[in-house]
Amino acid sequence: MSSLQVSQQHGRKPANVLLGNAGASIAGGTKLGLDNSSRGHLDATTAAAKEAFSQFEQHSQQNASGATFGSVMKPASPAFRPASPQAKGQDSAVMPVQAKTAATIEFVAKELLTPAVQYAELHGLLYEAKSCAQDKSMASQCPVAMLPFPIPEQAFHDAVALSVLWNKLVDSVARDLPWLYATLEPAAQADPFTGRLLKMSKEIHAEGLRQSLMLGIHRSDYMLHEPSNCVPQFLQVELNTIASSMASHSVNTGGLHRYMLGRYASGDDAIALGIRQHFGVASGKELLQGLPENDALQKIPAAMAWANRAYSVPGSVVLFVVQEGEKNFADQRWLEYALWEQHGVSVIRRSLAEIHSEAWMDSSTGKLCLADLEVSVVYFRAGYSPDDYSSEADWEARTLIERSLAIKCPSVDYQLVGAKKVQQALAHRGALEKFMVQAEAAQLRRCFAGLWGLGPGEDDASIIEQACKAPEAFVLKPQREGGGNNFYGDQVAVKLQELSSDERSAYILMQRILPKQQNSVMTRAGTVHVMPGISEFGFYSVYLGDGKRSFLSEHAGHLVRTKAEGVDEGGVAAGYAVISSPFLEKCSKDCAQGCEAPVIRSRSSTK
Repeated sequence: MSSLQVSQQHGRKPANVLLGNAGASIAGGTKLGLDNSSRGHLDATTAAAKEAFSQFEQHSQQNASGATFGSVMKPASPAFRPASPQAKGQDSAVMPVQAKTAATIEFVAKELLTPAVQYAELHGLLYEAKSCAQDKSMASQCPVAMLPFPIPEQAFHDAVALSVLWNKLVDSVARDLPWLYATLEPAAQADPFTGRLLKMSKEIHAEGLRQSLMLGIHRSDYMLHEPSNCVPQFLQVELNTIASSMASHSVNTGGLHRYMLGRYASGDDAIALGIRQHFGVASGKELLQGLPENDALQKIPAAMAWANRAYSVPGSVVLFVVQEGEKNFADQRWLEYALWEQHGVSVIRRSLAEIHSEAWMDSSTGKLCLADLEVSVVYFRAGYSPDDYSSEADWEARTLIERSLAIKCPSVDYQLVGAKKVQQALAHRGALEKFMVQAEAAQLRRCFAGLWGLGPGEDDASIIEQACKAPEAFVLKPQREGGGNNFYGDQVAVKLQELSSDERSAYILMQRILPKQQNSVMTRAGTVHVMPGISEFGFYSVYLGDGKRSFLSEHAGHLVRTKAEGVDEGGVAAGYAVISSPFLEKCSKDCAQGCEAPVIRSRSSTK
């Protein structure tokens, strides 16, 4: 549910990417296949590693036409190169005559593919297999990066600090129904899905809201804006208020990276030198120090447990609303297991269709029941897309939940706050100040990208003209979540010319963000690709309040999704990206305290 973005300016090819859940094939780059047997210990001597590469290159030369040897393509560069003085922490004047050699990142990827994929699979980084009719237990590897993605440390911590402000903003906007309804009315008239949600909210409040407590599990997604000669800065792609997924997978991917760097980057062998040279650091210890802790698997279940306690009915359960045929089961199950193991709270899982046929509500008390169990909290991992409502029965199930006493995560009001039109409206001058003090508003506004409303009343003629002349500088976004819905490049101009003035109300225009590409090691379906990539960074937050008091508001972990350069759309579950984790680069010693400029190192990158 987000959107990776790059522009054609400054010599970079556009790659604005919408990231949501996970998955498809990655084109281009160096592709290496998964061996059938484990590589065993990889801290061999440099001489042994050279011999191994020599054998690999001989086989590759036999396939000069470009065909693969087995499932391994020939690396585009030599497997070993001298380790840089910076990577070894040595001055060039005192370098030994015979420098040790470092493996290329392509060779590292080939050698570590088996242990990386097997670690991932054995630590829950899984999806249900696409074809499992004969064996329902079949699962496949979740697409993950073998190594973390470097970003400036200060930018990371600045984004963390915004989490509680987003919580405050979401709750304040959701409680201001006149402003919310007025903002969304034009989009609701042009977009039936937004219109149906808005109609539901109005009906629920007209009846009288049974439950004022609202639980939010939000994720604010950013990309690192890095135009030439500018300090890197996170700009917001979108704010997710429903089904903010991948928290479990993000934690487990961080564990994978901590294992890979701790196990394989601390020695003096070619593999270790190659990894350290890739990141431009002198020691394995420095690598591990750059990996921030990710507590999403503690904070998110704890927030659900807090809401369960606030409901105050012993033995009540948390209901996970899931899609039928859900493939991303593992990401959800980790949350379920943590709820039970850490808090003793039970979870039941149902689709909207199952809720329609099995659930009932006590008309006098409003309590929601399933299988003779009272539901305290409803956690939506479905319901964010029109595709989740295949029949009127699905809408009736959603309405039943909203009318009940159960605490919703999110309520329909919170879901509406996550609409693209609300994001754009909050960027108007003075809009944030309606919901928070001026200092807080200024802090949030620094991460806003350019946003423009479209349709009647928006005075959009000038910005449409600009977008049609330079479509590569914009993204056209509908009121949708989940990936695969945005328009990029020439499609922006074509779509704008197709839409009537009223139809444009269902869309917003957004500035295209300019991240720099970095060589990334991406694994999928037992293969590995080394290629230029860009990343989108998500920051989770949890909130519980009743409109008068806030009982819980805190940052709750992070997510990194890395995408191949040149692909505009997709998420992890949707098939376009891999899950990664951040490697925090220190600020340069020559910078003033608090500067966001990272240390310029010799790590692998693309211009």
